[in-house]
Amino acid sequence: MPQFRFNNNIFMIISLTFTSLLGFPIISPALPAARDALSISTENIGWIMAAYSLPGLLFMPLSGLLSDRYGKRRILFPSLFLFGLAGGACSMAPDQETLFFLRFIQGIGASALSTLNVAMVGDLFKGPDRMRVMGFVGATQNIGSGLLPLLGGVLAAVAWFYPFGVAMLAIPLGLYMNFALEEVKRENPPEKTGTRAFLGHALSQLNNRIVIELVFMTGGFIFIGFGAFVSYIPLFLKDTFDSPAVLIGLIIASRSTMGVLTASQLSWLTRHFSYRTLIFSSFFATSVGMAWVPFADNVWMIIFTAMCYGGAYGILRPSLQVILLEHAPEDLRTTFVSALNFGLRVAQTTSPVFAGLYLIIGTYNGLYITAAVLAGLMAIYSLTAVSLRPMV
Repeated sequence: MPQFRFNNNIFMIISLTFTSLLGFPIISPALPAARDALSISTENIGWIMAAYSLPGLLFMPLSGLLSDRYGKRRILFPSLFLFGLAGGACSMAPDQETLFFLRFIQGIGASALSTLNVAMVGDLFKGPDRMRVMGFVGATQNIGSGLLPLLGGVLAAVAWFYPFGVAMLAIPLGLYMNFALEEVKRENPPEKTGTRAFLGHALSQLNNRIVIELVFMTGGFIFIGFGAFVSYIPLFLKDTFDSPAVLIGLIIASRSTMGVLTASQLSWLTRHFSYRTLIFSSFFATSVGMAWVPFADNVWMIIFTAMCYGGAYGILRPSLQVILLEHAPEDLRTTFVSALNFGLRVAQTTSPVFAGLYLIIGTYNGLYITAAVLAGLMAIYSLTAVSLRPMV
């Protein structure tokens, strides 16, 4: 394996990773403005996020299977085009029903994006280089999660719909990758077996405890962080401290500081600490950060919560992805990654809805105490997970 260096393949992986973020972090600071402009109730505002995640429940596993069966390029270009086109159309939505529908269509296009970028890392890199590149992917996710809320907050301060239009950047990227992706074709393509045999092979490989545990831990972390932090911290800041959109974007963006630090050092961390230690610490830090929210008496105290969540995200997400790639058969890497992301999409779809339903009968403080308890339970679970044992 040659020494890692930035090249066209890395550019495509990083660009695809960054583009996949244009559906969530940049939108989060715009939620209060969209709520006011389109008269969306507080308990329904989470559907802007949930409608985007919902199609992934079907199309994410399907896109993974199709990519492994027929090739990544055939799936990637139409996915990027649909993602960008529907995202741009969201900026012209006249009411909440239209916005929810267009976000659903955009979510169909998004289903393959965060799966293919990780699968490409598995195809192109092995051993320590794989972890190093995955660390850069994690750092990109955190940089995007930091910069995009700032941009979204600035754009939302001008008009609620501007953050949605940024997704149109996916269209030129799709045109570029439609030609350039030839360089990342798998060296050992899968055998040309029948569709039924291929599906049977995929299901038999996926049906094991390690995959189920990794999906559960990914979904559990996202359920807690996405519902309590990404979807409802903006509304908490607005309703509790009357924070403007730009400040909301700044607070959300602060999570990337710790996230970039932990993700960029992931290769070093995995050499000195076990996966079990890292995953347990990530859940524990998330629990502490969520428990902090009810005690915040000013907006700046939420930065501590943001950094706890961001630092945990920078470790947990890429670590679980690398563990999955290490167990995935070569001809099913995209399918395995799509299974992991399926758990993520389930969490992203349901957590804003459950958080919104909770707030009908409960308070913001109760929501964050509940999130802290759930994160603590996940930390305890990680101590017994078979998937976090060292590979022999």
